[in-house]
Amino acid sequence: MNQEKRPGGLTALAVINFVFFGFSIIGLLGLVITYVGIIPTEQMTEEQRAPIEALQNMSLPVFISIFLLSVTASVLLLLSGIGYLQQKKIMGWGLGNLYAIISIVNSIISILFFTSEMAGGGFTISTIIDLIYPVLTLFLLNTTFKDDLTN
Repeated sequence: MNQEKRPGGLTALAVINFVFFGFSIIGLLGLVITYVGIIPTEQMTEEQRAPIEALQNMSLPVFISIFLLSVTASVLLLLSGIGYLQQKKIMGWGLGNLYAIISIVNSIISILFFTSEMAGGGFTISTIIDLIYPVLTLFLLNTTFKDDLTN
C-alpha cells in the first residue's frame, strides 16, 4: 500500500502517539520534580499529599526502573508514530507493539507500587488511559492495520 493511500485511522493513531509523547515528556518532568521533592506539600490535605509522599519515599532502584521504562515508552511512542505515517513494518508495527508491551508492564509496576504504598491505591484515570491506549494499540496494529504497514 502506498503512502498516498494510508488509512485515516493509521494517521489518527500516529497523531495520538505524538500527543501522548508530549504528555509523557511533561509527566517525566513532573515525576523527577516530585521525586526530588521540589513540590511544597504544606498546604495540601493528607489525601493530596499521599501520592506525592509515596513517590518521594520510593526507593531509588524502583524510581529508576519506572523512570527508564517511561522514557523508553515515550521514545517508542514518537518513533512508532513516525513509522505509522511512513507505513513502516519495523518502525511502525514493531516499535508500536514494543511500546504497548513496555507501557503495560510499566503501568502494572506503577499500580502495584502505589497501591501497596498508599491508602486509596494508585489506580486513577491516568492509569486507566495508560492501560487502555497500549491495549488498543496492540489490537489495532495486529488486526486493523496489520496489512497497511508494509514499507
